[in-house]
Parts: sequence; structure tokens; C-alpha cells
Amino acid sequence: MKIPQCDREQQVLEAVHSGRWAGPWAEEIRTHAAACAVCSEVVLVAEALRHEEGLAQAQIQLPGAGLVWWKAQQAARRAAEERATQPIALVEHVAQLFSMLAVVGLGIWQWPGIVSWLNRSKSLLRVPEASAGISAALGNWTHEFVQSLALGFGQSPGYLLLMSALTFLTLVVFAAYAVMREQ
Repeated sequence: MKIPQCDREQQVLEAVHSGRWAGPWAEEIRTHAAACAVCSEVVLVAEALRHEEGLAQAQIQLPGAGLVWWKAQQAARRAAEERATQPIALVEHVAQLFSMLAVVGLGIWQWPGIVSWLNRSKSLLRVPEASAGISAALGNWTHEFVQSLALGFGQSPGYLLLMSALTFLTLVVFAAYAVMREQ
């Protein structure tokens, strides 16, 4: 079967699509479409599609260009921040792992000292007897507690103070580096 065609089909389609179909200058094309079966079908389908396009345009509410641009900038900024923080997050996880390993290792290494410190702490937590003076008992208790804390791991108080100061200075250096890196 041969599909019927018309030489003026494209002109009719352009007239409907451009909006010239309803104007007075398209009288000749409208007359032809009324007489030609192929062109009348083209007009029918084109007007139906144009009507559907109008309905679809009315239902679709596209955001403004400024909003789309702003959201794209925000997404790009979030992606850049995520890429920039990935190494930091990796270092944080590694540091947490090593910290946990260090705590476990220190606990295993100093287990006898921990056990003896806990045994001394149990004896310190007993309530002083009523016959002794309360102030003397509290003074004696605080002195023994501080001594047990300082010597709990078999280290002198000076050594613990030195290690605490070095740890603090190391943290200060890393914090200063992080602040300088931000600028």
C-alpha cells in the first residue's frame, strides 16, 4: 500500500507550528488543507500536539536560571569539600586506630601496676573510722590518693608531668599548623 503524500504538507505544518494558521495571511493554506485529506490530517494531529504541549507547559514549573545556577554552585562546593576532607578523615581514622592500639598496649604492658593501683584504691575508698579526726583522715586519704595516682604506673610524678607537657606542646604545634594551613 502506498502512503499518500502532499507537496504542501510541510507548508501546512509550518503554518500550524508558527501560529500563522489562524491569521488572515494563511487563508490559502487553510483552503488547501480543507480540500486535501493528507493536509487535513496533518492539521488535526499538529493542533492536537500543540494543545498537549500547551497543557504540559502549564503543568511544568521550571525553576529560574538563577536558582539552578545557585544549586549547581552549592553541589560543586559540597563535592569539593568532600574531596578535600577525604585525606583528613583517613588520617583521623588511622589516628583513632593507633590510639586504641596504644591504650591496649599500655594496658597490657602496665597490667601489674594497674592491678596494684586498684588494690590500693580499694583500701583508700574505705570510710575513715569515727574515732579518728575527720580532717586528719581526709588529709591522709588525699595524700595517699595523689601518691597512688602519681606512682600507679611505676613512674615518678616528674616524669608524668614532663610527658604531659610534651603531649600538650605537640598538640599545640599541630593546632598551629592546622590554623596556618587554613589561611
